[in-house]
Amino acid sequence: MITQLNITDVDLYNLSIIGENVYITSEDDEFLCYYPENFRFSKNPNKSVTMIADGKLYLSDWVEEGWDNGNDCATEEYKYYEKVIVRDFNGTVLSETLGCLQQRPDGTWWIA
Repeated sequence: MITQLNITDVDLYNLSIIGENVYITSEDDEFLCYYPENFRFSKNPNKSVTMIADGKLYLSDWVEEGWDNGNDCATEEYKYYEKVIVRDFNGTVLSETLGCLQQRPDGTWWIA
């Protein structure tokens, strides 16, 4: 056993284990880390943490531009793309890069 958490202290929605080391987290409008340290920060639902390494969180951010919410459809100016956002454990944005984080079969990561 690595750790034991009280179920009443954990938000079970999107509960996961991620990172080069073991990080127990959950996320929705807020990212919460329960182990090995406690921290949290607010985020948009279209962002999700993909990887944690070297004291940094790597988030996938999908962006839709030119969507007509009233008619629930794409306009002629519609664009979809992804960004990789790197944050520290306080939630401070360290960098943003167009693309998406991918993991190779050997476990290394790259931005496509």
